Amino acid sequence: MNNLVLYGAGGLGREIKSLVDALPEWQVMGFFDDGVPGSTVINGVPVLGGFDRLKKIKDLNLVLAIGSPKLKSTILVRLAGLDVTFPILKHPSVIIQDVDRVKIGTGCVLTAGVVVTTDVEIGRHVLLNLNCTIGHDVRIGDCSSIMPGVNIAGNVVIGNNVLIGSGANILNGVQIDDNATVGAGAVVTQNVPAGKTVVGVPAKPIN
Repeated sequence: MNNLVLYGAGGLGREIKSLVDALPEWQVMGFFDDGVPGSTVINGVPVLGGFDRLKKIKDLNLVLAIGSPKLKSTILVRLAGLDVTFPILKHPSVIIQDVDRVKIGTGCVLTAGVVVTTDVEIGRHVLLNLNCTIGHDVRIGDCSSIMPGVNIAGNVVIGNNVLIGSGANILNGVQIDDNATVGAGAVVTQNVPAGKTVVGVPAKPIN
């Protein structure tokens, strides 16, 4: 069994901790979180400190338990050069239909009920939350977060640091550029420019 720490002790951190409990090869030893006092115990696991404590520890297996793409990217910059390994976590219920034709980057988290089909490339530190479906020929960039119940059809390109809200549907051939946000329940039928937020059915930009 390998020891693992989670950066982020909020609700997503607790969810990922419960995911790890289903993986016999990993054991969560603690959380790191700058906003929670050290020695706090969350779901039976201690908070070990914040970033200042983390950077003093060597040989860590660490997963970012953070939903915000922007915050994930910021933390990764701070972690650069430290003695940290980022494993991939997949809940036992995850279905990858074509294992040889799906690439998953370091630090990704695939939670319960996720289905990935074929010819898919997933970047580093991507979150695929509960019951997401990823169709053929999809590309997902680094640090993006796909929230529960999202359906991504075929030939979709999603950039870096993209947030897709719960229950959204991304239709065939759409491109969502870096740092964009898709609102919960949106149906995306057209490309989304970088940095834009789209909501609604069909999804349209908002200021």
